[in-house]
Amino acid sequence: MLKHTHLFIILLMLALCPAPAPAEPADYLSCAIVATDDLALRPLELNQRDVVSVLDLVYEGLFAMDDNYMPQPELAYSYEFVNNGQRLKITLRDDVTFHNGQKLTAHDVIATLDYIYELSGFDKDLNSPYELADRGLYYSTFYSIKAWEAQDDYTLLLTLRRQSFGSLYALTFPILPASEVANDMPSGTGPYRYDGYERGSAIWLAVNPTWWKRTPYIKNIRANIYSDAEKALSAFDAQNVDIAMTRSINASRYSGSLNSFSLSARTRQLEVLLVNRAYKYFKSDEDGKNLVRDAVNYAINRSELISSVYQGMATIAYTPVPTGTWLSNETTINDIYDPLMAESLLDQAGWKMADDGKRYRNGEKMEDFRILVYDEPGSTVRTNAANKIVEQLAAVGIPAYVATWSRDNVIGKLQVADYSLALCAFNFDIGPDPGFTVASTGSCNYTRYRSDDMNDLLGQLRSSVGSADYQNAMSLIQDQFEQDKPYICLYWRSGALLSRQAFTDARDIRELELLRGIESYGVK
Repeated sequence: MLKHTHLFIILLMLALCPAPAPAEPADYLSCAIVATDDLALRPLELNQRDVVSVLDLVYEGLFAMDDNYMPQPELAYSYEFVNNGQRLKITLRDDVTFHNGQKLTAHDVIATLDYIYELSGFDKDLNSPYELADRGLYYSTFYSIKAWEAQDDYTLLLTLRRQSFGSLYALTFPILPASEVANDMPSGTGPYRYDGYERGSAIWLAVNPTWWKRTPYIKNIRANIYSDAEKALSAFDAQNVDIAMTRSINASRYSGSLNSFSLSARTRQLEVLLVNRAYKYFKSDEDGKNLVRDAVNYAINRSELISSVYQGMATIAYTPVPTGTWLSNETTINDIYDPLMAESLLDQAGWKMADDGKRYRNGEKMEDFRILVYDEPGSTVRTNAANKIVEQLAAVGIPAYVATWSRDNVIGKLQVADYSLALCAFNFDIGPDPGFTVASTGSCNYTRYRSDDMNDLLGQLRSSVGSADYQNAMSLIQDQFEQDKPYICLYWRSGALLSRQAFTDARDIRELELLRGIESYGVK
């Protein structure tokens, strides 16, 4: 009886003792980033993903994206569409200072825009002699904005090319002081400021004590620079850094780890299978339909591709609008993998399976479809995915093979419609407009898709200044996409944000803003 009494007392004492409090975030964090040795910290010209995420803590834009990927005022205090949406009037906050102590004014915004425009090389018709990679990170700003002026120290007036709510997405570029737009390491307005930079080694950030929002809990950040993703992951394994960010599928090994957090990070890279509508087997009938095209779509098992090739580092896509955002039309999301339906459609199209395992129509054997592929440097993952698609197509009797060429060669083939199928990726801008891939005159409409209805909906999207009208137009575009299937969406590539401790409450972790929320975490 005495033993039981002692046990009861011990259990009672344990029950009365509070559980250990969760670990507080440290006032110092280190992260691993991949960057080149010749890195110059010029935020308007950068094109290195990890570095952009780090500098996102130093700079702010007129607008920022919330967890639903909806633009919200940041350095802008208020905004108003005027002149029937032809112009956008923005009033700036009057309580913001740069890290150099200067007050933010409209003239700084104008100087920043002037410099971005100079970098782009654009003329008035948006023609540029520069390759896309050489136009600076924010050249697409001018697809939405035509002219800009300061009405006074805190008022901007922008003339719009696209008179729509979507123009706000173009206003997330970093605002720099007019006196520093062309400088290395220019001042920003963000929660952190530069505290040092050793080329090829590290970037140091320190808290901005005069930030206009609040003082961040984490006071110092060090970004250790590595030459490739594997070295960055090795540094994380060795506990030399607290955080690592990567798109390498090798990061899948951290999923389910008890010793670290692994957060999925959304990218803007949509992997697609292009089906050439000018190819003889894929030409549309009078109603715009083609049974063989549809059969290819039903034959592809996206989930299998993601699990077996990408180790889970991708998210299924059915339209070019990411799920989980305020613009996503959830009714268009449905799993259409159905190999039996694929076989039935092929039979209906007259392509019957013969005893030799091949399909014939009127005595003609179905030719092998060539799947054009280009791989990213240092990776064969897209070729591996294409080979898996060959297996999936073969399972319903569609013969195919993979041809891996250079990116330039594949793009050349796409431009002249010299292909049947192509596995490639579209990199979307910060603005979620899919017109460049589906408009009749879209620069990346490689499938030769033509639809007056889609063109009209894109026009509606680009003339909707109200958020509700913009959302409705985007929803209708997704319905039209689901009906027409201009190309086959497969999956959005994912990255991974690895951490040894929680440091953000942000729900939407996304590329180029991977450290988003660190400035708010732990603030009481």
